[in-house]
Amino acid sequence: MRLMVTGATGLLGRALCPMLDKEGWQYWACNQKIFDVTDTKMVNEIMKKISLDFIIHLASYSNIDQAEDNPDLAFSVNKVGSKNMADMAKKHNIPILYVSTGNVFDGNSNKPYKTTDCTNPINVYGKSMLAGEKEIIKTTKKYYIVRTSWLYGKGGYVDAMLTFSNFRKKISVVNDQIGSPTRADDVARKIIEIIKTQKPYGIYNISSSGSTSWADFTKKIFEIKKKDVEVKAIDKSDFPRPAKRPKYCVLDNGNSLPGWEKALEDYLTAKK
Repeated sequence: MRLMVTGATGLLGRALCPMLDKEGWQYWACNQKIFDVTDTKMVNEIMKKISLDFIIHLASYSNIDQAEDNPDLAFSVNKVGSKNMADMAKKHNIPILYVSTGNVFDGNSNKPYKTTDCTNPINVYGKSMLAGEKEIIKTTKKYYIVRTSWLYGKGGYVDAMLTFSNFRKKISVVNDQIGSPTRADDVARKIIEIIKTQKPYGIYNISSSGSTSWADFTKKIFEIKKKDVEVKAIDKSDFPRPAKRPKYCVLDNGNSLPGWEKALEDYLTAKK
């Protein structure tokens, strides 16, 4: 198995690549410095020189707030970059797997979003990621689109909160945004399962089961690590940010992953 992994140095890529090593698969781990997905000329040149069996497209412009100030860049990476990778997949006649986001929904639902629910993103990040989905669907029939939400892993939110707790014993966190915190390792394992079992092409929701608020998620982090930190729950209106967030970002995953509490405990008790 010969794969290309874009965005390999990101949160999910850092979880996935060691698992690809264990599978014994050959893969080309790319980041922006060595492979710019927005450079159509570069992509076309590389198309002619390499042989692949699968593309895992993780590269994205994922800073939600900065995307509001840099919409052209967000669409360049998330839409144009995805089209370029879909073109490469079609040229090689191989599957492509694109990791997208729950931000393609507006958050006005009161029940977990199904893959078939209507999309309606409310921020530039979500709009650009949805545009990437559409480019892939339009370009090739051999695609997997994986939507996930509230992803954490090495160097992500959970680690940042633990570092922060070394300096402050009180922290304010929004309580009126609901989602499913999802461990990057769990998503990576599901991606490998999709590839190995050759699941039917289409859109998949891969996120932890259950839901919580950012405030309660943060409280659970400190509870598991036995950190004496007070978490003050606040409304998002008390903490204004450039980009709107869906107030409800829970995906119907068909119980494909364990509950978020179990996943978090496994993450925090695992050897780093």
